[in-house]
Amino acid sequence: MEKSQKIKQKSPKKIKKSKVFEVFPEIVLQLNKDSRLSLEDIERLESIFGDRVKKALELVGENKVHKYTFSPSGIIRWVVTGGKDKDYLVIEHTFCSCKDFLFNALYRREIPSCYHLLAREIAERTEKYEKVNVKDELYSNLMDEWLS
Repeated sequence: MEKSQKIKQKSPKKIKKSKVFEVFPEIVLQLNKDSRLSLEDIERLESIFGDRVKKALELVGENKVHKYTFSPSGIIRWVVTGGKDKDYLVIEHTFCSCKDFLFNALYRREIPSCYHLLAREIAERTEKYEKVNVKDELYSNLMDEWLS
């Protein structure tokens, strides 16, 4: 018998955690499409997000979700005022400028979203948000503020 050959065993493939921008839209699309959240919707969200649902609902109830419309461009930006009255830029289904989103949703992939992004989705679906109209000239300054 010639030299024994080593048999390479493949290690089991690790299942990749889903990317937040792939999972989150699917979750919110399952919510009822009327202007109210049902108990079933809230329970479904709590099974995925845990305590973040309560925080998101509190933000919506406290009118801390803002839809900025810039004119004349028509650009829309959503901002959620979170803890310590810090404003976070939230982009539909995909991004929030908070640390929870950065570390737990993007980096660790432990959660599909932070509570700010969830609050934005709930506020839009239930039509409970503050509308803010501003001039295009303020766009750069406000973006700098929201991303700092």
